[in-house]
Amino acid sequence: MKFSSEMLSAIGWLQKSDDFIVGKDNFSDLQINSAPANGQFYYFFHHKDRRLIKQFVLYEGKQVDHICRVTLIKKGEKFTPRLSFLTRDKTKQVVEGAETNPTNIKASVNLDCCHDNLWKLIAFLQSLKEEIDLPQDKFSLVSQDEKEIISALHGRGAVSVISIIKQLSALPGVSLTSKDLTSLLKRREKLIEFQQALTTKPDDESWWQDFFDQNKWIFGYGLNYEILKLQQSQPNYGGARVDGKGGQRGDNLMSTTGDLNFTVLVEIKTPKTPLLQGIKEIRNGAWSLSKNLTDALSQIQANIQTWESQGSNLPENRDRLEKASVYTVKPKGIIAIGNLEEIADDRQKRETFQRFRKSIHGIDMITFDELYERAKFIVDNE
Repeated sequence: MKFSSEMLSAIGWLQKSDDFIVGKDNFSDLQINSAPANGQFYYFFHHKDRRLIKQFVLYEGKQVDHICRVTLIKKGEKFTPRLSFLTRDKTKQVVEGAETNPTNIKASVNLDCCHDNLWKLIAFLQSLKEEIDLPQDKFSLVSQDEKEIISALHGRGAVSVISIIKQLSALPGVSLTSKDLTSLLKRREKLIEFQQALTTKPDDESWWQDFFDQNKWIFGYGLNYEILKLQQSQPNYGGARVDGKGGQRGDNLMSTTGDLNFTVLVEIKTPKTPLLQGIKEIRNGAWSLSKNLTDALSQIQANIQTWESQGSNLPENRDRLEKASVYTVKPKGIIAIGNLEEIADDRQKRETFQRFRKSIHGIDMITFDELYERAKFIVDNE
């Protein structure tokens, strides 16, 4: 049977009607189809074009397309994806039955038998984000019902939206308090304030001390996954009570959170504090550390020693902290200082700073832009 050019074109479109062109089409147009196709398998649904999406075109060549075919299998309330990778020959004509049994597939790799190990590999690569440059694209997918609810809320004022969410939170199985709602909304506001202050208040140390004092949650995640809570702002580490006058003063005294809690000392500088100094290397591949950086390290090391030997042993301090199950045993230190933007364009500068902070025992040195990214991760995933 012969086909006219118009018929071949129409058949070709039908074959590709389940394609999603990555980089051209919008992921926000996708949702998981609410009903299975072929009785068992689920696919994505393009709600604007009203069509199933069975395969994602990763590369469009003149003669060959590279494709990832995605099949979803429902397990309980969630779906597990099955991937198969294939190449499609675009030079061959499409014949009858091509949609169900395509003749222009050059090669196909089915990963059904090892899909668990594939996702373990992907998870492993994602865990190496400090050593491997991974794409940072983020996407959010909601069900068709959820999308309708979200659309219905568009255009309503903040008071109305909060009121609706509060009513929904009273449903059985939903535990969301007014405090939770307020916290979530305020954290997003504080994240915006954090981002703006990196530019508007780059050298205002007292402002940053107050900001972190009021937003303890920023230090509470991401630092070796220890959860931190504030015990005392501007504490005295020795020679006086932890909340008294005189003695050796620091920026924040925090503690880990768990069955047993241990004190952590925090020293806060500014985003503008230089990490390195000098106009050239002091030797091949090495730059001088800034005096501000080494002074901050010396300061927190002295504070740690004073707190461990003096301040933590004062009866008033021990009674106060141990009542909250907080103890002092070789306290950890955290220094918030500088911005990686300073060294971003020079490999040897980056390596000098990274080698230095990784060589310090018992003290985490984190830059303000790193703190911002961790705060953003918390807000984006709440």
